[in-house]
Amino acid sequence: MKISLNWLHDFVDFDESPEQIAEILTFLNFECEGIEYIKRYVNGVRVGKVLEAIPHPNADKLQLTKVDIGGEILPIVCGAPNCREGLIVPVATVGTRIGEFTIESRKLRGEMSQGMILSESEMKISESHGGILELGDDFKVGDDFSKAVPAEDAVLEFEVTVNRPDALSHIGMARELASHWRRPLRLPSFEVQETSTRNVEDELRIDIVAPEQCPRYVGRKVTGVSVQDSPLWMKARLSSIGQRPISNVVDITNYILFELGQPLHAFDADKVKDGRIIVRMAEEGEDFVTLDDKSRKLVSTDLMIADPEKGIALGGVMGGANSEVTDSTNDVIIEAAYFDPPTIRKTAKRLALPSEASRRFERGADPGMQANAAARCAELFRLYAGAEVLQGVVDACPIPYQRPPVNYRPERAGVVLGFEVSKSDAIKVFESLEFGVEEKGDIVVVTPPSWRHDIEREIDLVEEVARHVGYDKVPTAEESHVVLSNEDPPLERILDTAVDSMVAMGFHEAICSAMTSGDDHEAFAGGLKPFEIQRSINPEMNVYRASLAPGLLRVVEHNLNRGLEDIFVFEVGQVGGMGWLGCEGEQRLHLSFAMVGQRIPQSYDRSSEPVDLADVVTVLNELARGLTLDLPLEFSYDSCDNLMLGVKVAADNDDIAGVAGLLKAEVGERFGIDQPVYMAELDLERWVKPVAGELRLPGNNGGYKRFSRFPSSTRDVSFIVPITTPAEEVRRVLQNHSNELLEDVVLFDLYSGEPLATGERSLAFRLVFRAVDRTLTDGDIDPVIETVISEVEKLKGVRLRG
Repeated sequence: MKISLNWLHDFVDFDESPEQIAEILTFLNFECEGIEYIKRYVNGVRVGKVLEAIPHPNADKLQLTKVDIGGEILPIVCGAPNCREGLIVPVATVGTRIGEFTIESRKLRGEMSQGMILSESEMKISESHGGILELGDDFKVGDDFSKAVPAEDAVLEFEVTVNRPDALSHIGMARELASHWRRPLRLPSFEVQETSTRNVEDELRIDIVAPEQCPRYVGRKVTGVSVQDSPLWMKARLSSIGQRPISNVVDITNYILFELGQPLHAFDADKVKDGRIIVRMAEEGEDFVTLDDKSRKLVSTDLMIADPEKGIALGGVMGGANSEVTDSTNDVIIEAAYFDPPTIRKTAKRLALPSEASRRFERGADPGMQANAAARCAELFRLYAGAEVLQGVVDACPIPYQRPPVNYRPERAGVVLGFEVSKSDAIKVFESLEFGVEEKGDIVVVTPPSWRHDIEREIDLVEEVARHVGYDKVPTAEESHVVLSNEDPPLERILDTAVDSMVAMGFHEAICSAMTSGDDHEAFAGGLKPFEIQRSINPEMNVYRASLAPGLLRVVEHNLNRGLEDIFVFEVGQVGGMGWLGCEGEQRLHLSFAMVGQRIPQSYDRSSEPVDLADVVTVLNELARGLTLDLPLEFSYDSCDNLMLGVKVAADNDDIAGVAGLLKAEVGERFGIDQPVYMAELDLERWVKPVAGELRLPGNNGGYKRFSRFPSSTRDVSFIVPITTPAEEVRRVLQNHSNELLEDVVLFDLYSGEPLATGERSLAFRLVFRAVDRTLTDGDIDPVIETVISEVEKLKGVRLRG
């Protein structure tokens, strides 16, 4: 937001320098991003009148003029195409500095020139290059031109946070400074001279069919409008803040937007059927041509300003080409409305039509400003467009705006701030900000004004007190007392350990926004139900994620589109809502990973090996090892709604702690991915929760076991099992029914075919035994082998292979 200090002087008196004002507003939480010092070349410029303009004898495009500057007539050579006899013009006399050069008396193509007739761009009033500046009859020949346009200005640019749309105007910033300085705030005049004998209620009707999206719509009408250049002072102010002057009609609406923060729109009244404005939702697929002459296909969530026959504006975003004000326009309808912020935000985002108006509407305009802004606009049309203002105003307000009061407790504020602010001082702050104040015992009941949408809770009032009393009042502690714990909070330790384990396995960590697109969640079957975000500032970030998977798939898509082939990414983060793993309404710590491409890249000495389900299982096992889980993993080879070849990771009490497997192709296609993606999502809290219900984390009772100096002994056993029996189930029985001598169990061979029956396969396991204090004998190992074989054969359809 750019603020002109010359403009700011209209509303509050100050002598402070631009640097001081920047510091004050930064202190008030409006960070200053820069100061621009504007210099206009108007000093030494006089108002003159062209008495004569004849062709130059030696140049086709030049004219010889005689210009009266008040008691002195100067010969001036001029090349502007619009130079003609009778014009009132700004004249730089000899010795005047314009830009990098000084005006001198010299010959041009053999003819003497003793001055220069100036354009707006040469004086740095605006960027207009349309010839010399033509002044009106209100300028007196011989006067100092600098009286009309200030020679200098300073423009401060600030970052305004999304919760403070009231500060996106000069009056908003002036209100902040006036409160800080305890100086009076001057509002512009909202009085209007209704010079026409016609009544607006006879010629304008407003019907609001969509009151939730448009709670208030104010209309005024002016007649006899003359579309022409804006007054110089208005051009200078708009140009100083980076706005290009266009015409008086457009400039007046823009001027009020930056003055009051209320966007306006002007319709050619003759193009509005029957003078009737209908505020409705667009029809699905409705075509509409906006002011930029582009056809837009609308959806049912877009707000349309229409007449009985057609749409005439895209509410809060852009006007229509079919109702545009042109040079031939005579009657103008002025629109001043309050629109629902999410509605405008979604439309502007979807159609890629950001503007200064939509920026304010989507953050929240002042619902109490419409009538004043319309009156201000009508009066400026009267003054600078030659218009007559019709009697009355049409103010359609189906849902009156109300602000609930907020209680402020001085004692509570003192606890939060760390220093006491008396009730009387807090009340002074509130009153200086134009808040309604009522004392009820020790409580101050505060009613925020209509422009302060951000004041909803007591803590918001505490912040206002802190801002205006001064953050520098917070006492500095003479001593710092930091209580150090000998261990991190449980969730942090889970997160750190999981991240370390995944990085050690060669994965790259992704950090995705927890606010994401609801459309991405809808790509998954089975009902992912994220938390909806109220008043989302971005339709692509309108939900709080219920799963990490959508974000990771966007990361995969991004990298595939940039030529990466082998992608191993993971994320650890909070999720909420209803995800793959249940836990509706809870916020929990999840881990998700995705694997795409080759496990082993192709080389001259080896062929490539693509990722498969076995790699997913390996990652899960290594992650469990990193988290030092006592609970074994149980894999159930049932696919879930979104995974083929899926496995479900079981935890204690038969909870489902995770899902993993091959992503279904149709889900990947929704994210623009056309190759296999293996992925998993785990609930870390549920996965590491033992029977006692408390988190078991690495390091709780951890220790180190010394290496054995003695050799290992191995035994191989082979079983014939039904093809539906997971190898992991057999391995787990071998593991659980052995003793402390068992060091490892490895599946080293898998076979199916003759002589085995159809539906059977052979699984061969190698059991590794080792003791820490001796070399093992057959007497140590054979009983263990007999026991585990007996236990495995208890599994349905499993027998020892002979």
